[in-house]
Amino acid sequence: MSNQSHSTKIKFSQSELDEVYSLSSKISCAEFADSIPGYERHIYTANGNFLRYSDLSTNKVRNDLCVMRSCCPLCESNNFRFLFVKHGFDHMICNDCDLIFTQQYLDPEKTKHMEEAETGDKYGEYKDQSLVNELDRKKFEIVFKQLESHGSFKTIFDIGSAGGTFLEWASEKYSIVGHEYHKGLRNYCHKRGYDVRHEDLGTIELDQQFDLITSWDYLDHVINPKEMVANVSRFLKPGGLFFYAANNRDSLSMRMLHEHSPLILGPAHTMHFGLSQIEQLMDGFELVYAETYVSELNWLSNWLNFKNPEFGDASLMTKLLDPQKICELGMGLKLNVIFKKSE
Repeated sequence: MSNQSHSTKIKFSQSELDEVYSLSSKISCAEFADSIPGYERHIYTANGNFLRYSDLSTNKVRNDLCVMRSCCPLCESNNFRFLFVKHGFDHMICNDCDLIFTQQYLDPEKTKHMEEAETGDKYGEYKDQSLVNELDRKKFEIVFKQLESHGSFKTIFDIGSAGGTFLEWASEKYSIVGHEYHKGLRNYCHKRGYDVRHEDLGTIELDQQFDLITSWDYLDHVINPKEMVANVSRFLKPGGLFFYAANNRDSLSMRMLHEHSPLILGPAHTMHFGLSQIEQLMDGFELVYAETYVSELNWLSNWLNFKNPEFGDASLMTKLLDPQKICELGMGLKLNVIFKKSE
């Protein structure tokens, strides 16, 4: 099944977010790194931590620490092929549904990666940076205008709450319950007074139904997305909305950079979804909205000028690549989608 042949009838909407939220079309990667204290050190530390699970003699993830997938985790096909290795993990693509996934994933019982990884703490620190936090709040305001055009809501269940940036914003207007596996981030949320759960999302029991379920930049971390959706959807009211802000496997930067894309993070991102794959995951829901944003023009400009894609100082190649057009074609790095549960 070609990615271009998916059955969706919805067109990507022009995104206000790319202009308001994204810096990738405004400044070089070097300028962005300079604006975030300790950013370069954080990235090098994170990459080193990803390799901590590798066998140094093979540079592959240790067999005793991982689980090997025998089929696609979305469509369960065993018809898949090898793409590349990153951080010791074999990245495959399903020939039937086009999902990109790691053939290995860290055994949660042996590594406690989701609960204890240092990269989780660092991500929380990154989101607390004033510049990032300010942009996130603008993003939430724009997204909720879109959500409110498709339904009304007072209660929210948030999946992947990290350090509570979204919880902080949403609690000013709504009743919200969060979920976060990472112990350090969850404790930080608790100290800030937020209700954050930690049970397995595939089996969690909640004592209420919600008007809205949100998932911000978390879907590619989930090991069992089908079980998660099937279970948490029980706690979404009829007519309720299910929102994803996801990393986009169909983004131009992913298509061009492959393993050098910012989305490829070994043990952290075990699956890579585009619109077609999320639609398949949300079978039975109505897709009511889709947009992409963050052109990643600064990374692409570095790549096309033979510079380090993440830290290079190449000038933005706006005469060659139109950031707005990239997003309108569904090839922005970030993908927002809204699904509606049947009445």
